[in-house]
Order: sequence, then structure tokens, then C-alpha cells
Amino acid sequence: MNPPTLQEFSLIRTKTDRKRQDYAFPDLTSAFYFVVIDLILGLQEDEIRDSITDSNFLKISNQPSGHDRGIDALYIDEISAPSTVHMFNFKYAENFDKAKSNNLPSGEIDKILGFINALNQKDAALPQEVNAVLSSKVQDIWRLFENGDPKFILHFCANYYKGFEKAERGRLERSVGRNVEIKYHLMPDLFESIVSKDKQIVDGRIKAINTGFFEKSDGNIRALIVNVDARDLIRIVIDNEEVRSKADMTNDEYEVIKKSTLLEDAFNDNVRIYQKKSSINKNIKSTALSDENSKFFYYNNGVTLTCDSFSYSDRRAPVIELKNVQVVNGSQTIHSLYEAFLEDSSKFRDIEILCRICEVRDPALSTRIAEYTNSQNPVKSRDIRSVDFIQLSLEKEFLVNEKFYERKKNQYAEKPLNQRIDAEKAGQVLMAFFNRSPYEAKNRKGLIFGDKYEEVFNEEVNADKVWLAYNLFEKIESEKNKIKLEIVGDQLLFRNKSYILHASYYILYVIGELARRNKIELKYSNFQEIWSLYSDSVSVIEATIAKERSEVGQKYNHSTFFRSNKSKKYFEDLEEVELLKLLSLSDMSV
Repeated sequence: MNPPTLQEFSLIRTKTDRKRQDYAFPDLTSAFYFVVIDLILGLQEDEIRDSITDSNFLKISNQPSGHDRGIDALYIDEISAPSTVHMFNFKYAENFDKAKSNNLPSGEIDKILGFINALNQKDAALPQEVNAVLSSKVQDIWRLFENGDPKFILHFCANYYKGFEKAERGRLERSVGRNVEIKYHLMPDLFESIVSKDKQIVDGRIKAINTGFFEKSDGNIRALIVNVDARDLIRIVIDNEEVRSKADMTNDEYEVIKKSTLLEDAFNDNVRIYQKKSSINKNIKSTALSDENSKFFYYNNGVTLTCDSFSYSDRRAPVIELKNVQVVNGSQTIHSLYEAFLEDSSKFRDIEILCRICEVRDPALSTRIAEYTNSQNPVKSRDIRSVDFIQLSLEKEFLVNEKFYERKKNQYAEKPLNQRIDAEKAGQVLMAFFNRSPYEAKNRKGLIFGDKYEEVFNEEVNADKVWLAYNLFEKIESEKNKIKLEIVGDQLLFRNKSYILHASYYILYVIGELARRNKIELKYSNFQEIWSLYSDSVSVIEATIAKERSEVGQKYNHSTFFRSNKSKKYFEDLEEVELLKLLSLSDMSV
């Protein structure tokens, strides 16, 4: 591992300080939680805030704290199979000397091991020994035990360069139990994740192998299919402009690749995220290093490049000049080949690959090429949709009003937080408010840029609708946080009223339904009139909870209830007379 650098420390600190300013936190440690959980799990701000169990964070947030047993945040992912419990322990160093020199404090190990042991043993005293937020999450985990064995991941996150001392790390990993995976996110890991992604234009020159190439042209697209040396394919996407342009290398000259790294900007338009542990990538690498590597051409599907333009001389083994290259299909292949080349470059003299080069003038067409040519590993749908016409239109419409719609995550990270609109969160609030699907918005957000995309971001969606739903949700979250402060110190009150921590999307849904029944047009100019329905919506939600409690009795649990669609169903079943009677009541007890 390379030694720590001040640049690494400074970049992490800069990102953390920006979060501190965005959320007006009094310290960097609190802001660090939001930076890191976002990097690891990609959660929204409200999801991160609800996951934090650290006693100091709760205290500075004016919430009764209590013990956290070394668990600074806990997030339960019930969408994954099996359900996954993410537990976090954080350490943040204020200065570089401490960050580069200190090990993670081993005192945290015993606290965490004690918590995990009590959790697995279902120690009845545990909920009373920890703060109310962590106590509620403990109860949720125990309910998961009733339906099977969830997966546990323990994340140690720090801007430290070193982890635990070797003996302490061994003790932790021997004692933690087989059902808990441990992951470390230290200075080099965090730096790699947040390093600047300002896109660099990638030009290069690549040589075709003999005259076996084929060109096709059709309107706004032109394609060239060629056979290329695998080393050249790696060469044109490394971070050395001079090497990228050198198309006639000898076998010895290719060794310069080992002194360079892949330029990730060349993969910006690829809808895949490179997965080092993928079985497909292991197979690619092993094939390249095997005695059968001369047959690689026949075993591999090849790669697809797009570019602004390509040109070549009409002669044997032409050299092809590429402008603004993007690897839209084949990221896995190139990364795996690069790793294999670093391991044993002597194996590469006979490896050839089929390469399709597309000169594309229409960005939408480039997006479709990226989408349709990828079918092996999981694709992040948001990345595909980020250049969709509706996403681009929303971004431009918001810009007119000096607001920043982030088609891609953190696209406008340098802008004020209150002027940014995240596309995924926009999809969630649209789904709950306009599409009347609060369950999916809360529990199945992956559908937003997947199967439900055309329904959520339909032709009727505009910036006004997004802004209305987005701001209603923000107000609901603000009310939630106020109520959380009032109830978190009282166990009985928390047990009865903590539904508010789970019900935001359902409240948003009911506000929309009541606005429709009152014939209020759903546009931002009517925001205050629509928001005035908040109290009535809460009363409706409380009534649905009362209905569920009458059905299931002592088995009722807020978290479980709002991970189902029953609240919406109960609301839909209310007769008009019942609803009017309900809305005439106040301070309904649940």
C-alpha cells in the first residue's frame, strides 16, 4: 500500500467540511457520517439521518442520546436477499498527523462484540441499555430473526490510514461470528471513492490487425468493425496521452502500460460499474493468462466504443484515429485484461479482440447503444436514464430558475444543498404523490429507473410537479424530525408515536389524495393550500394504524406495517362518510 498523502486527507476533509456547511453541523465527525454512508450505500439524506445511532450525534441534534455500544449507525436493507443489516463504526481525525499515524482504537472492539452477542442472544435487557433509536432498530432486527437469518455487515469507517493493530484485528475477526462480514473503509479507500470525476476527453489511435475490417454507415451513425491487439485496447484508455496516441508499439514498448493506470473517464458512458469480484471478470482474466489465450477472440463478445469521430487511412492494417472515446460495452473485459497484463504481460502477444467503433452524432443513440449492448452483469438503471430526454429536460427547466436537478448523483455537489434536486429522490416523491404508490416509493425505489420509469417520469412530468412533491416531502421530513425530538426520550410515547419515522411517503400520498378530493390543482402555486392538509393526512395514517392494530393485536409493529401496502389499502377502503368523520376528529390516539 502506498504511504498516506496530505492530498488524500485534504480531499476527504474538504468533502466532509462541505457536508458540515450544507447541514450546519457543529463538527466534522457528524458530517463524516453523511459522506461515508452515502459513498457506501448511496442513501438519501433522510435515510442517512434516520440510520444514525451515535449518542453524540443524537445529543448535538437535541435528541436524548443514551448508549450506542459502538454502533454509530445502523441501516436495515430488507430489499436484498437475504435482508442485510449494515452496522457502522466511525472515527474521524481532525489533523493529518493523527490520521496517518494512529491505529483504529481497539477499545471499540469489545463494545461492538458485546452488542453483537447481546443482539444474537436476544438479550431482553439490550433495548433498555441503548438509546431509543438503536433500541427501535434492535427490535426490528429481532423481527427479522423470526423470518430467517439476515446477513450482517460491520463497516469500520475512518479517515485513518491504518486499521486495527494486527493482533486486535485478529481478535475481532475470530470473535465476531460467522454471520458477520467485516469491511474496512480507510483513507485510501475513501479517497479513491470520492476523487474528482471531472470528465477528461480521451483521444487515441489504434491499429487494426490486417485488412479484416468492415465499415457501415447509416444516417447519423457510422460503424467500423475491426480486429485489434488486446494490448492496444488497454493502451488507448490509460492515463497517458502520449501513449494513447502511439499506435505502432513493439512488444517491449507495451511494457509502459504497467506504469500507467486506466483512465476511468473513458468509461463514463458505460452503464456498468466494474465489479472486481465478478465470476465473469475472473474468467476473462484466467482465459487471458491461460495456454488457450490465442482463442480469446472466439471466447469473448468483444467491446464497443463510441466516439465523436474516427478516421483511418485506406491501407493494409490501418491506424484509426479516435476522438472523445467512450467504452460503452466492454469495461469488464478491459479492466480484467489490464489486471492480467500487470500480472503477466508475456501472455499477451497472441490475444486479439473484436472491436466495434461507432461514430455517433446523436447522444440519445449513444445511450441506447450503451443500454442494448450490455446484458451480462447488473446495470445501475439510473446511469442509463441520466441522459434520457425527460431527465435532460428537467435539468434545463430547473436551471432557468437557478435550481440544480441532478440527473447523476452529486452532479452539482458544489451548489447550495437547498437548490439541488436529486433525481432518485424526485422519482420517489413523484411515485408516492402523483403515481399513488407510497409502498414502492419507500420500499422499492429501484423500480423508479427500472420497470416503472415510464410511469413515474411520464410526458406530463415537469419541474413544477417535481418541485411541489419534493418540497412537500421536505416539509413532512421537517415535521418528522420535530416529533422525533419530542418522543425519543419517552419509551411509551416513542412506541406509540414513532410511526412518524416510517410514514413520510404514506403521508405524502394521503396529502395528494385529499387534495384531489378537495379539487385542489396539484401545482406549486397551490403549495400552502395543499400543505394545510398535513394534519388531516396524519390523522388518516393514525386511523390506518388503529385498523391494523385491531387486526393483529400485540404483533403490530410500525416498521413492519409501513414495509407493506396495508396503510394505502385501509385508506382506499374508507367510505366517504367515515373519512369525513375521521377528519373532524383531532388528537386521535394510536
